[in-house]
Amino acid sequence: MKFYEFDEKQKRVDIFNERFYPKKLDDGSIKWYRNVTTILGIINKGYGYDEWLKQTGYTSEYIVDQAGKFGTTFHNLVERYLHREKVSYYDIEGFNEFARTALWERFNLWMAFWDELNEKHEVTYKSEGIEYVCYNDKYEYAGTVDFCCVVDGANTIFDWKSGNYVGDSQKLQLTAYMAATNTTQARIVHIPAKKPNKKGYKIIEVDYQQELFDLFIASKKLFDSQNKDLPKVLTLPLEFQKEN
Repeated sequence: MKFYEFDEKQKRVDIFNERFYPKKLDDGSIKWYRNVTTILGIINKGYGYDEWLKQTGYTSEYIVDQAGKFGTTFHNLVERYLHREKVSYYDIEGFNEFARTALWERFNLWMAFWDELNEKHEVTYKSEGIEYVCYNDKYEYAGTVDFCCVVDGANTIFDWKSGNYVGDSQKLQLTAYMAATNTTQARIVHIPAKKPNKKGYKIIEVDYQQELFDLFIASKKLFDSQNKDLPKVLTLPLEFQKEN
């Protein structure tokens, strides 16, 4: 998801707050939608996560930051491949050799998943379905779907997870995306550091359930009641010229 917009005519760039998604309406105005992942941040991650924070102390922030960079880079590799670009181990930057190799191994496991999916099913997609931004106008939320495609004739959402933990919040996230895209089935492709099986990845099926969507909407109502912040836009010029 791009959180910026260029205006060449006005020679400026608008940088948006990542807690919101901007949607341009037909009249040219912008309506703001809450980010699904921000909304679900209100859900407690559980006792195990709280204990981990206590044990790691100040280093937990660094660990979470590095894990975020790892996940972002992993998603970027998958995105580029699906766009039919050449993907190389040598393209990976910003990591030491150990982390870069671990990331490349994780991507190769994703490639094994992709090959198996296409061997067993008929898969079609358009480039617009990669990192697809969806909006729910009724409930005013938005998010970025990793991958929208058609599997054996059925619209399907895929979510790539390279972290070690997949919980209820991820299922609620996909349920919200399904409601926004009129899709009834989603799949989490989980590729954690510790291999869950011989394949090195597992697929978690998340089919649409009204009960799960009701839980998401309840979470959004609670989040909205506790968060009254407004969208922020930082506007910067695109060029400078020193006057004599």
